[in-house]
Amino acid sequence: MSNDAKSAIKNSFASITAQLANLLVGLASSVYVARMLGKEQFGIYNWALGLCGLVVAIANVGVDNVISRETAKERERASEYLFSGFVIKILTSTLTYMGIVLYLKLRDYSGLQLAVGYLLCTTVITESFNASCRAVLIGIERQDVSATISVVTNFIRVGLFILLISLKYNILALAWVTVGTLILTFILHLLIICRLTSGARKPKLGTSIFLIATGSTFLITNLFSGLFDRADYVLLEYYKDVSTVGIYGAAWRMVEIVTMIAYNASVALFPILSRRFQSSKDEHAKAIEKATKFMTVFGFPFTIGIFLLSHPLMVGLYGEKFAESGTALAILIWSRVFAFQILPGQQSVAARNAQIWLFPPVFIRAVLAVGLAIYLIPKHGYVGAAVSKVVAENVHYLLCYLIAFRGPERFNPLKLFGKPALATAVMALAVIYLRKYGIFVATGGAIVVYAAAVKLFKVLDQEDLKILHRVATGFLRRGSSAKEGF
Repeated sequence: MSNDAKSAIKNSFASITAQLANLLVGLASSVYVARMLGKEQFGIYNWALGLCGLVVAIANVGVDNVISRETAKERERASEYLFSGFVIKILTSTLTYMGIVLYLKLRDYSGLQLAVGYLLCTTVITESFNASCRAVLIGIERQDVSATISVVTNFIRVGLFILLISLKYNILALAWVTVGTLILTFILHLLIICRLTSGARKPKLGTSIFLIATGSTFLITNLFSGLFDRADYVLLEYYKDVSTVGIYGAAWRMVEIVTMIAYNASVALFPILSRRFQSSKDEHAKAIEKATKFMTVFGFPFTIGIFLLSHPLMVGLYGEKFAESGTALAILIWSRVFAFQILPGQQSVAARNAQIWLFPPVFIRAVLAVGLAIYLIPKHGYVGAAVSKVVAENVHYLLCYLIAFRGPERFNPLKLFGKPALATAVMALAVIYLRKYGIFVATGGAIVVYAAAVKLFKVLDQEDLKILHRVATGFLRRGSSAKEGF
């Protein structure tokens, strides 16, 4: 295997492992904080982070995409690109934070919410600097370093959360910990990058101008993605209250986990399949078809199972105080039913440098989500926020299929969805019957019934089974090799 392939595998395995570890740690942290501090304080925390997420694209101004790309081409200039990016972000992140402060003053917040808002929103500065560090590490193919740092600092953060809550501190103390761990993350990033790179560690005006001029093309896409991701948090607080944000935030945390599982599954599956079918365009199309099929076979039962078990899942994790989060999750999960099927196609579009066709769906998704949220949230609260998310996301998927999927990504929905949907329907009937016996019995029964239905309806043919076996074996072997390289 070539050194490039080994490096790619090592970084892929490290990134996926770190993200899954962070998801589990983050979920545990979210559940603990929500249970111990309640909907209002949990809502304040999510609202403040949502406010940051809404505008962080402005602080980043798209330069990280350029830093990553240019560093990959000119590794010897990594430090120059990094520090030139820092010069830009000193200005843009500070102005962004000042804009947040102005918003907080105009809204006339007070007490705990104002204090947490002021403090947590400083993360728009620290996170923008960390984003540039991660971009450099991607460029020099050392994502494993960034992955390790993120896991370590996340464990530190969660450990301090547990300690402070046990000592009866409130959400403000947790906000301090969040800010502190992001500063620690930045220091570790910077120290390691300085060890891994050479060259003058100082900015250049010409490089800064180049970064901001080129990065502006990425700004709009990132800004609209931020609007879609976090506008509902801010609007829920604006029209309702922070407790409603807490209810919604707990449900959205589960959706984020589903999203990351889908993304990691696609990242792990599609490149391996592409290498197995790389001799012609027809075989490349076959790799996309197989990846999409496998994602469908996994995605349908996974998301529909969460829909049917949403209430006991949220009550079991977060407690009775968050029972309404079950309703929010039952709606929100429909924004991810087709995410699994769309991801391989999006990867393929980007791989053939046609990602410009992905922008119109992203733009329409953001505008539609915000417009619907403004209309629905005042009347229906978190239900309105969830509905706006589901409608906008599924319109986005449809537009990706119609506008962006112009090549081998275009699949036949009836052919692809038919048998997996039938097997999922059988599984759903089993879950509806078994859920009265508890979530564990229902989940176990669902797995058994779905596996039997897949076999009965011949959802997977012999070629599919052979490919899955080879992919799983190959990925596990490569994962083992990657571990040895750490």
